[in-house]
Amino acid sequence: MLMLSCYALFCADFRVLSRVHTVYVVGMSNGFDQYLSNRLSSTGVVWIVLDPARADAIFTDRLDETFWSWLNARYPLQSKAPLPTHGDDLRARDFSGSNSRIRGNLFLVDPKSRLVLWSCYDQAKNTSADELDHVAMRVTKRLKVSLGKK
Repeated sequence: MLMLSCYALFCADFRVLSRVHTVYVVGMSNGFDQYLSNRLSSTGVVWIVLDPARADAIFTDRLDETFWSWLNARYPLQSKAPLPTHGDDLRARDFSGSNSRIRGNLFLVDPKSRLVLWSCYDQAKNTSADELDHVAMRVTKRLKVSLGKK
């Protein structure tokens, strides 16, 4: 009985992740969002949308207050609580400073339920274009497997 319950929970999670077809990729450190978007779209794992309102999920490298404020502004919850007044576009964040190193965490978030549907850690050794592309390729392969695509 316990095994059947665990199987049902696993399948429920898989079904939620399998409904992700379109993704909005927010701005990331060192332009990693560009490499990730390229790999995700060129391999056909998911469609990249430029309008977050059309996305099934949001790809981000941070789950900080700025991200949640942006998400709340774009996808208001049903409650009537006041929304934060932060900027509306995460792509405008400045990651060019010396503090903008790649942390290696990536999260796929369902904007409506506020659930993290998938995550991974893959730290880049440096910020060269080749290394960022290799990390994006590895992340894409891992997501593809998680989505059950061949």
